[in-house]
Amino acid sequence: MNRMIAANGRSMPRRLSLSAATAAALLSSAVAVATAAAQVSAAGNARIPANGVLRVAVPEAIGGKTVVGQLTVDQAQAPGFVTAYGCDDGIPTNTDGTVSRSDLNFDGTVSPVASNRLLVQADNNGEICFYTQQPVAMIIDINAVTFDTGFNSFTNRRTDTRSTPTPRLAAAATMRVAVPEAKGGKTVVGQLTVDQVQDAGFVTAYGCDDGLPTTTDGTVSRSDLNYDGKVSPIASNRLIVKADNDGDVCFYTQRAAALIIDVNAVSDVGISSMPNRRTDTRTSPTPRLAIGGVMRIAVPEAVGGKTVIGQLTVDQAVSAGFVTAYGCDDGMPTNTDGTVARSDLNVDGKVAPVASNRLIVKADNDGEVCFYTQQPTAMIVDLNAVSAVGISSFPNRRIDTRTDQLPPGSVISSGVPIWPPYVALPPLAGIAALTGLAADASVTARPILAVKIDNYGSARPQWALDQADAVIEENVEGISRFVALFHTNLPEVVGPVRSARIGDLDLLSAMNRPVFAYSGANPGVTDWINSAASSSVLVDWTALRHPCYKRSPDRSGPHNLLLDPTCAVNSSPTAGPARPLWQIASAWTAPSHAGVVADTAFTVDMDGVEVGWAWDSAAGVYLRSQDGQPHVAVSGTQLSAQNVVEIATEYYPSPVDARSPTPNTVGTGAAIVHRNGTAVPVVWSRATAYDPFSFVDPLTGQPVMLNTGKTFIELERAG
Repeated sequence: MNRMIAANGRSMPRRLSLSAATAAALLSSAVAVATAAAQVSAAGNARIPANGVLRVAVPEAIGGKTVVGQLTVDQAQAPGFVTAYGCDDGIPTNTDGTVSRSDLNFDGTVSPVASNRLLVQADNNGEICFYTQQPVAMIIDINAVTFDTGFNSFTNRRTDTRSTPTPRLAAAATMRVAVPEAKGGKTVVGQLTVDQVQDAGFVTAYGCDDGLPTTTDGTVSRSDLNYDGKVSPIASNRLIVKADNDGDVCFYTQRAAALIIDVNAVSDVGISSMPNRRTDTRTSPTPRLAIGGVMRIAVPEAVGGKTVIGQLTVDQAVSAGFVTAYGCDDGMPTNTDGTVARSDLNVDGKVAPVASNRLIVKADNDGEVCFYTQQPTAMIVDLNAVSAVGISSFPNRRIDTRTDQLPPGSVISSGVPIWPPYVALPPLAGIAALTGLAADASVTARPILAVKIDNYGSARPQWALDQADAVIEENVEGISRFVALFHTNLPEVVGPVRSARIGDLDLLSAMNRPVFAYSGANPGVTDWINSAASSSVLVDWTALRHPCYKRSPDRSGPHNLLLDPTCAVNSSPTAGPARPLWQIASAWTAPSHAGVVADTAFTVDMDGVEVGWAWDSAAGVYLRSQDGQPHVAVSGTQLSAQNVVEIATEYYPSPVDARSPTPNTVGTGAAIVHRNGTAVPVVWSRATAYDPFSFVDPLTGQPVMLNTGKTFIELERAG
């Protein structure tokens, strides 16, 4: 889910707080590492299903900033639309529950590809969701955000002539739309769509009192949407237009058309409009640019690297291709293999020779913008505004469902995440993944067995919890529960086994297809686990459908369900070999700065239980207590660990059961690593759920390693 966490310390002097800037920088670097490391294949899963949702994190947009980029669909086979929205803000709907606006309309019966300029307000966590009405592959290019004052968003308002007695405006007719928020001549942002068109033509938007923009001979001097009714009756484009002083915007259509106007934001600062200036290669001796040709346009108003706003149109295209706009001196954006990294307009000349899109591009320091065309085309570039402070550009980042770079849970269908098919990594050589100790091949090839263990009063003492290689303690409903990880040692029995939660999946995704043992789950959690298992993220070993479980006669249910670990592991031949969940180095020594302190004893605040840890210097371990008493297993052995890591994290209500708290374990935040009798304040981070935990000393910037041996992770509530 990639949420940012900034823990503030909870009155304990060893706690650590993170600024948002530090957290964002750490997460940004972690994302780059994760993208290179994730072993995920999206083969056969390129298209988002009908009514599915793609979630994209934009760290630069944290705080609800507006995101700028390009939205493209491919592999469309039927007419439909995509709607972008801040994930936590919810998909915009009408009172009858239907989706109230679109950000891209496509007609897969005409062409499988369609694109539009992306302008959408992220939620407070910087996340954007993309809902698609029909199955499509999505390509999302993100390359700028507005500052907090750039765009003021509001609930979408639609004006739709199709619902009036005269659905189509006549040729050369004008429709007036009042936007009270735009009074004073502010810039209006939204979506412009036509329907029921039968001929080729265009729509021009303008401030009503400012008059229709024309050339000296009286012809209209620019367009905001081009359409070709002979190809498709529907066309749409991003709307960015300056209202008149009364807040009114007019829409002129050259041909008869139904108009659908979505208005959902205004800009009161940052965008400076100017009279339209058109560059049109069709009037030159060489109307079409050649393959790989580049056209340079000077925009004096954009000197200093301002963002240029206008309209980009191609004509006379005869094959499929694209145009990319960029600041000339900044160079064309490319991938590491030299291919062009993004497009600003996609065209399919076999379908129609004309295509257009809203232009939003950062000029170079001299105020110049270049336009590269992959295929021969005539270009028509309309320029009519610049932004000096409203838009902050950055290198393009592409999210492409046709490729293999989707984090788990990015795609959601019917409320259930769809994991891309997971390809397990090979085993480590000679090292046990969770403890860092020497191990032979029979052990390193063994999967992690992750077992949900009860911690309710009637469940104590637990069977074999003291023999786990690692334990993760999380809060559930009023009490804590354990995810016990067994690898090097498989006890005779483990338990009491209890039910799963959706928060477990973000942890399990990093375990290289583990065997997940649990008593059962509610229907919503079961759907999530089934989805992960169907993509080979884990082996589902629920007690509801598998052997290897029995009930202890010594206790009453539900605190008496026991698992035979050897049976479960041997019955799961498709599980992947254990992989590390954190970095381990026995020789690592703590830094000597003031933040590192001795910790002979400390407490951890978990729900419904008082947890204490005490350093036993003679044994070289931390000893665990609960509610003032030593925490012992059925064997009588007190639980101990060479490492205890306190991770401060936010808990949010489960999307399938609001009563159930769900820990966020993807992102970044404050933590404390306890090893060798010292407490080291660190920053924890995980860029995606596939990644291990990273712990970094914020004062030195160096990684903090855990000791060899057992590890106990405490997922405390932040704040």
